[in-house]
Amino acid sequence: MPPTMTPAAPAGRARIADAAAGPAAKFAFSGTAGLAALRGQEWVLSNGLGGFAMGTAAGVPTRRYHALLTASRRPPVARVSALNALVERAEVEGFGAVEFSSFEFNAGTPVVHPDGCSRLMTFECDESCRWRWADERAGIELSRELVMFRGVNAVGVRYTLRRSAISRGRAVRLTVRPLVSLRDFHSLIRRAWADSFLIRAGASGVEVAREGVRLSIELAAGAARFAEDAQWWYDFSYAQDADRGQDCVEDLFSPGAFEIELALGVGEAHADLVAWVDDPDSGHGGRPHHSIDEELAEQRRRGASLAAAVAAGCEPGDAGTLGVLARAADAFIVARTDAAGARSGVSTIAGYPWFSDWGRDAFVSLPGLLLSAGRHEEALRQLAAFARARRRGIIPNVFDDRTGEPEYNTVDASLWFVHAACAWLAMTDDCTAFDRELRDACADVVKWYKQGTDHNIAMDPIDRLIAAGTSATQLTWMDARRDGVTFTPRFGKAVEINALWYNALRSLAAAVAPDDAAEAANLNDLADAVRKSFVAAFWNERAGALHDCLVPDDNGKWTPDPTIRPNQIFAAGLPHCMLDARRRRAIIDTVKARLLTPMGVRTLDPADPRYRGRYRGTLFDRDAAYHQGTAWPWLLGPLAEAVLRDGEFGAAARREARQILGPVLRTLDPVDAQPREGTCPGQIAEVYDGDDVPDAPQRAGGCPAQAWSVAETLRVLAMISRPSSGRS
Repeated sequence: MPPTMTPAAPAGRARIADAAAGPAAKFAFSGTAGLAALRGQEWVLSNGLGGFAMGTAAGVPTRRYHALLTASRRPPVARVSALNALVERAEVEGFGAVEFSSFEFNAGTPVVHPDGCSRLMTFECDESCRWRWADERAGIELSRELVMFRGVNAVGVRYTLRRSAISRGRAVRLTVRPLVSLRDFHSLIRRAWADSFLIRAGASGVEVAREGVRLSIELAAGAARFAEDAQWWYDFSYAQDADRGQDCVEDLFSPGAFEIELALGVGEAHADLVAWVDDPDSGHGGRPHHSIDEELAEQRRRGASLAAAVAAGCEPGDAGTLGVLARAADAFIVARTDAAGARSGVSTIAGYPWFSDWGRDAFVSLPGLLLSAGRHEEALRQLAAFARARRRGIIPNVFDDRTGEPEYNTVDASLWFVHAACAWLAMTDDCTAFDRELRDACADVVKWYKQGTDHNIAMDPIDRLIAAGTSATQLTWMDARRDGVTFTPRFGKAVEINALWYNALRSLAAAVAPDDAAEAANLNDLADAVRKSFVAAFWNERAGALHDCLVPDDNGKWTPDPTIRPNQIFAAGLPHCMLDARRRRAIIDTVKARLLTPMGVRTLDPADPRYRGRYRGTLFDRDAAYHQGTAWPWLLGPLAEAVLRDGEFGAAARREARQILGPVLRTLDPVDAQPREGTCPGQIAEVYDGDDVPDAPQRAGGCPAQAWSVAETLRVLAMISRPSSGRS
């Protein structure tokens, strides 16, 4: 369904929208950047179902998740890596083989082979990804363009093979060999236990099947054929998995190869390869119904429309960046299907490559990904889909990536849901739809949080604050747990949970006031009590900050945890604030002085002995650092919003907020594009190192493309550029 756009802007603002609606920003990298740099620079394309294509600019897979087609069998979950790679080589008469591909193999020590990377001239990425290789001695050049088809589990690859005067009188043959796995995308395979592929080959294509999943590959070219030649390729090694302490070696299967002849006297040849997953259990398989050219044209129209909607009403200088962010945001918005395979709503992929749709991430992200872009109908469908899945007042934390079953281990997802639902109402003023789809769910959250629900989530009847969890649970966004260790057991009364609780009460009171003044008064009375208790219990005058948690002791008393963490910023930045101006500004100053870094807000004060400044090592090491110093770009949004609200959206506040976002915004400028390890062009990574020094600057980590990193940057930049939009 196309997005619902905002009303047309006045003529002057329309010109801004027109500027944003131009061609997508093209991120271009030269092969002269070097193999190491280009192996660290990742890219991602998505299909609106949860499926995606992902890899490195160099073309060398470095994660188990790198594949040219990862299909979602039950959107947006049940994902399988289908077409892992394509091996391209040319045979030039009188010269020999010219390789265009490179992989890393485990041969005792990692070995990169073949040497195709040495011929890489350029890599470009916008709606598609494009590589260009050349061998001057052989007199040939190969270009490859990759595009994901939207709404279907399919990928298209366009080849252009050119010859120069050197090879004019020589026969040239291009061979394209697919490598496949048809495995769960979290897993790896080895021939020893996975040698069960079925092949059905034709003159111009092949079908490969394994465990009920069928991959079809066709190639259209003037002089092309498919030659069946089943092979196993052994010991692919994935460097990033190795760095994370994971299994990192697998074998891949090839059913044969496509051969394309470049006839004598012909300057260039073109070939379109299309691959798709045709799964009888999925309604999203089958060959695409239109061409690569038609798909690219449609994606350009879609991207321009989204960019124009976001830029409407904003300052001219922000139009280009907002356009980049609008296109980035679209990658995370996906269809959600029910158990029968029917589309049941809209959801948000939390991050590529490994996350599915998380409730917390979805509703933190919804105002930026959807509301800022005028995609109100999709926002309503997402809210309604999660509302239907609630249980005892709890919105699902996550849907299992294999089964799609909801899990409810969260205290904040429901409160973010209420925040997003009320923000949707404030922006659309559609009381009818709110009452029909969302009002009961919001009231249900408040009811269950007041009386008590799962995971010890309950309002304290004495101070009206929300408590949750135990020392063994991980219910807030700081939820890292590995090998039985909960690294930040923030149980009890967490500061951001109670800021969200207060905000939910005030927001819902405003939503119901037009037709239920009594209920609105009850909610506001409860909010008044929460505010009084919150300030008394959480304010730490000595530190000029808020305590992070109130932790219960064995005697039933609540002990404040004075750790300096970023969670307090929500109490200063949400639309309904419990703090006076002095305390709000003190929190902003404390967070800026002790936690702010160029690329994100640290999760722990560097002066704390538990602080870990580098996000490196095994999965255990990384999870131990995840919330103990690692910097998160998404937290820049709440901090900048607090600055805006503290300064009443004045010019000085807008300048200060823009400075907070500045370094992240510069990474979205294609003019400044440099290969950056752990990032995707036009996207924003999940986390960065907490430490940032000249000899060891911050390095990206986690997911190279993260929904709430993009969403919060987009939302707050729009708020800065269009200040009247943020006053509600």
